[in-house]
Amino acid sequence: MRRAKKTYPRAFSALLGILAIVLALFLIWLSFQPAESAISSQTQSTPQSLENTFYASGDSRQENPDEDPQAAVLPQPASEDGSLDNFVDWALWYAQQEPQFPVREDGSTAYGELFGDPYAQWCSEFLMYCLQKAEDRLGTSYIRSVYPWYPSAYSCGLWFKAYYHYFDVGTYVPARGDMILFDTYGIGYPDHVAMVMEVFVNSEGDPVITTIEGNILTDALPQIRSRQLSCTDSGILGYGSIRSANYSYEGPIKYYSDADAPQESGTDSAQEPEGSDLWWDPEE
Repeated sequence: MRRAKKTYPRAFSALLGILAIVLALFLIWLSFQPAESAISSQTQSTPQSLENTFYASGDSRQENPDEDPQAAVLPQPASEDGSLDNFVDWALWYAQQEPQFPVREDGSTAYGELFGDPYAQWCSEFLMYCLQKAEDRLGTSYIRSVYPWYPSAYSCGLWFKAYYHYFDVGTYVPARGDMILFDTYGIGYPDHVAMVMEVFVNSEGDPVITTIEGNILTDALPQIRSRQLSCTDSGILGYGSIRSANYSYEGPIKYYSDADAPQESGTDSAQEPEGSDLWWDPEE
């Protein structure tokens, strides 16, 4: 005798069908979630990527540092009182807003243009550019009175010596805003110049300088960057102080003739002062 087959109510069959449809819709929805997460993650990381790309690129230098995306990283100085310390703050702020790689595709720079030679070596021109930015903003007159206005490290060194603000390395601990004169290859006179951002004492009790500088001679690629150096680093020739005078300096170029002395007339000439051999004693 055969047993009768079990039968299910139609309502139960309909319920199973609905559950199957819901499960299918859930699986379809779930399949789209990884793609949405990836898009969301990419969208969130885009601003940081763009920021890093700008800082590493010299293709689109910003002529106005106030519009530079990097400006948001370093707050502007709090005041514009025009004091020397405030002037230094602004000059260093402008220096840090410049693109890391400022050389254009044709090899020119805005810094060289300032002195009529866009293709010149530009370590001192970069600093002069930032000093001029601060001067224009504050309406001060520290250029040619506290700071030199020359397109070469050599001429900047002569200027500090002429006005008794030059110190040989090892005789002076520099301060924020001072200029560092380098003799990179040991030739006896400055071939590179930088500015002091900070001086701190390391764990061994020795003063260390944080610089801001451009077109470092030993860099494979011309760029603007900071370094931390000992105050007595072998590559440093001396310092140009903006606050301390050194009337007892007994080294080369203690005295100037009128022809040798840096001009104070505001000339933009890129010519170096006469007597270029006076960085050393001709009798030695």
